[in-house]
This record gives sequence, C-alpha cells and structure tokens, in this order.
Amino acid sequence: MVPWIAVHIINGKMQPLERFPFVLGSSPDVDFQCLGEGVPEQAIWIQPKGKGIQFDFHAGHGSSTNCLLNGQAMVPGAILTPGTENLLQLGCNPILLIHVKDVETWMHQNAQPRLILRSPGGAQIGPCNTQEMNTQLEALGHEWVNSMIHLEGTQIAVPLETWKMGAELFQVHPTRSAQGSDSSAAGEYTCPFCWESFDAPQVKAIAVHEDLRGDRLLGPDAMMRFSPTRFGPAGQPEDASGEPCPDRACPHCHQRLLPNFLEIPSKIISLVGSARSGKSYLLAVLALFLPDFLAGKLNIRWEDHDPEGNILLNDLKNRLLAASDPELAAIAKTAVGGVTYMNVQRGGRSVSMPRPFSYQISRNSSDSLVGIFYDNAGEHFTPQVAADQNPGALHVSKASAIMFLYDPLGNSMIKQRLRGLGVEDPQIHSDFSDYQSVILAEMKTRIARIRNLGPDAQLDVPLAFLVGKHDAWGDIFDDPKAQPRPVVSDGKFDLEAIEENSWQARTFLNHFCPSVVQNAEALAPNIKYFPISAFGHTPLPTAKGFAPDPQRIKPRLVEAPILWILHQIRPDLVPIL
Repeated sequence: MVPWIAVHIINGKMQPLERFPFVLGSSPDVDFQCLGEGVPEQAIWIQPKGKGIQFDFHAGHGSSTNCLLNGQAMVPGAILTPGTENLLQLGCNPILLIHVKDVETWMHQNAQPRLILRSPGGAQIGPCNTQEMNTQLEALGHEWVNSMIHLEGTQIAVPLETWKMGAELFQVHPTRSAQGSDSSAAGEYTCPFCWESFDAPQVKAIAVHEDLRGDRLLGPDAMMRFSPTRFGPAGQPEDASGEPCPDRACPHCHQRLLPNFLEIPSKIISLVGSARSGKSYLLAVLALFLPDFLAGKLNIRWEDHDPEGNILLNDLKNRLLAASDPELAAIAKTAVGGVTYMNVQRGGRSVSMPRPFSYQISRNSSDSLVGIFYDNAGEHFTPQVAADQNPGALHVSKASAIMFLYDPLGNSMIKQRLRGLGVEDPQIHSDFSDYQSVILAEMKTRIARIRNLGPDAQLDVPLAFLVGKHDAWGDIFDDPKAQPRPVVSDGKFDLEAIEENSWQARTFLNHFCPSVVQNAEALAPNIKYFPISAFGHTPLPTAKGFAPDPQRIKPRLVEAPILWILHQIRPDLVPIL
C-alpha cells in the first residue's frame, strides 16, 4: 500500500499511517492525539481499503456532529482514494490526510506547516509558521471575520475560528501537545506485565458494555480501555453507556491490573535460575505448601490474590496434588514464549513477557502486601538473549527482592564428589553445561545498566541465594550437626537459625565453587544462603525430565527464603524470636 500521512495543521505533528487500525482520539495512547471538548478517547478508526483508507467511528460512538471530512459530516465507511488531499476536522483539530509516494521525502520537505491567511476581500498574511501566524492573529480586525487559513502547497483550508480555537487549546495545554504524552519511566506504581511506571491518575478503566469492544492495543475483541471522567454512587468509574467498571488497566500496555492494585502495595520478588534448576517446581510447591504452613505455624495468611492470573500456576500445583506417579506429575521445561508467557505491548511492539503470579500476604491487623512472582525461562538471563529485544527478564531491575535458585547438581565438581560418596541420584549423571555463574554475572550487568549503576555498585535489595536439591547433597558432610535447623520455633521466625543455615550453605558452595560465592556477594551485600529441597526426596526420570513422586513430596525449608524476604521488606508481617 502506498503510504498515507496525517498532518496536524496547528501543531505540526506528522504521523505516517504505518499500522492499523490507525486510531484518532483524545487519549495520549492513540496513534494521533486530538484534544478538545467532545473528542472521545478513541474517536475514529482508520483501516486500509485497497490502496485507499476507510473511516469508521469507534464502537460506542456511532456518529459524531464533531467530525467533518472535507467539509461534510463524516459517515461510517467513508473511503479516501490515492492521489487526493483531504481535511479531517475532529473538534478543533484540523488534520490533513495526504497520499504520497515517498514518506521520508515529503516529511523532510514539509517539516513545519507553512500557513497563509486569506480574508474574503483578498487580503493575505503569510506564508508563516504556526507560532508566527498565532502572533499575527492577535492584531486582526473585524475585516478578517470569515477568513480561511490555507496550508501552503495544498488545497486544504480551515476556517479561521476553528484554527484559533485549536491554537488556544494547544497553548493552554502545552504538556499535552500532540507531540506525544510523557513517556517518562517515573511513577509511583509499576505494571506487573510490562514493568513500566505510572501514577494513579494515569490508570485506565476497562469498559463493561458490549458496545464498547475494541481497544487500540489489545485488538477489536478486547473491551475498550479509557480514562474515567465520571463515577457512580459507589465511586467506581462508569463507561460511556453508564455501566460501572470495577477493573483497571495499565496506561502503557492496557493489561488488566491486579485486583485492588492501587489500594494494596505490591512487591516484585524475582526468581532467577538456569534452565532445569527447578524454578517451576519450586513455585508450584510454594503455592501448594505455604498457605497451610504459614497459617498453622505463624498465623500468616497467604492467599491466591488473582485466581484468573494464577490459573497456570494453580494447574501446576493441582497436577502435583492429583498425580498418581512421577510421569503424570512432570512439568515441561519453561520455554521463552511458552504457556507461562504472554504477549504484551511494550515500547510500541508486542513482546513475550512472563505472566505474573500474585499472592496476598497479611497477618492479624497488619496491612496486606501482594507478592508478585514470575517463572522465567533460564535462557532469558543468558548474554545471547538481548534485553532490548527480549525484555522478559527485566523484572529483576524492578524487584524488591531477588531469589537466585542455584542447582548444585549442575556443578561438575559437586557431581563428581557425590558420585564418589555413592549418592544414588540420577540427576548427578545428567550431562548439560553449567551456565549458572554466567547467568549470575549477566544479571548483575543488566541490573547495573538499567539502573545506571557504576561498575562496582551493589544492589540495595535482599538477595536470597537458594542452594537447591538439599536431599542430594545434604549428607556430604560427616558432621550430623551440619544439618540445617528449622527456621520457625514456637510460632516465631528464628533469625539465628537463618544465620546458621546460611553459613553452612555458603561453606558448602565456597568449598566447591568459590567464584559463585564471590559473584553473588559482589551483586548484593544483603545476602543469605538457603539450603532447600522442593521435593524432599530423589526425583525420577520421566519423558519430560526429572519429576517427583507425588506421594512422597515433603519440602525442606522452602519457607525460609520467603520468610526472610518478608522480614526484610515488611517486618511487621513476620513475628521473630
């Protein structure tokens, strides 16, 4: 299709029609923003039609007395053909729609609109740019009433009064000009889907009425996202049909935000680890084990905060519960773009991002906290996967705490020692490369680059270094006193046990792979090591890899890193000895 260009005759914005539907309206997220009273957030959708373009009103706005096309009231289905110049007037916004042969050349030659004012009597001012024209208008007398402003080099003309109202509008709201909305990363809240930041007034509401289907980012089947301007008796936003709209959406990617997102503080707790380290199993075991353990031992409530968003993790949990043998309990390796990923609009393109899993945590009368977890493919943290092209691991830069799951059975020296001790675990005979030190170093590099930290800077968030599969390596020490202690005693969290267990796990790692310890401690000064076992027994080989015997799952100390992180970020939630 030969290109079309939209040109705002007042503020000079030029935008090629590169993707469809091309949406015009008052929202800062649309392809072409048009300000002014009576302009809907999404007013007009433009679609290709042969070599031309076809217009339609957005769903819920079946007609408009505020929209003219070439001086006539626009009708749905109107088509513009190649080789024509056309004027779309949306409120006070005069927009030239022109068909050109070379977009870049035309935009370069017409970088600033040149305007000519002609009176009915033949007098002329210009050509001049927008600001110069606006200055000239201040001194005009009565003889200029009913004048027209012409765009030099075209047949397009706009009534003077329409142009003046538009010019005043864009002067009154300079920060909202059609050059684009502020896309700064600053903001009080962080979206759990795209990880962009925003403030509460920017949050969108999600329409409910069926006539309001169609969203410029999510497509024609999604309900429209809009900035609320009216509210019902209960304080909920109302859509254009008067329906209450309880759900909110991110202003950047338009994904539905978690329930009570603005009311309950949320914290990202990033889980990082190599492929096959057991991240998916650990999250499923935590979902299965933590609610009863925390309620029974510490009177902490850990509940499913978003059943719809957590459905995939709940499926994994239920598979472990319902399976009769390891083959049925097996979880496929997490793949980039797999079922735990979703397509999200970020930076003007669709990218594959990990789904957030959220849990609400509270105790007695304390305020609730929502913990947000992700199940990343290990490959997302390798240098071969560029962060700008595949940003699915960037949640670590927004995290309030990081859990790094280290698989000691991926280390060749540890596997050799375990074989020498006669340990019967099929995992020590597996043959795959150990990239865990690389992933740890790459994570530090990415966080430093995103946060603009110096080469020797450290993270100011707690780092829980999980040394997994303790059921296989826990007996490597001859001293029975070297076994980790329980971290909950008499209904309270035992920080002394955390320190002892951390020292034991660190000693173990430092003996076999001291570089891993050095890299971890260079990443964050606030670090603890946690010996854990998600299964509590030796897994068995299956067609999908190693899997637990569902009848024998008995996790060891998986609660320890979670409790320590909660104690670090919300001490009031965790009673301590």
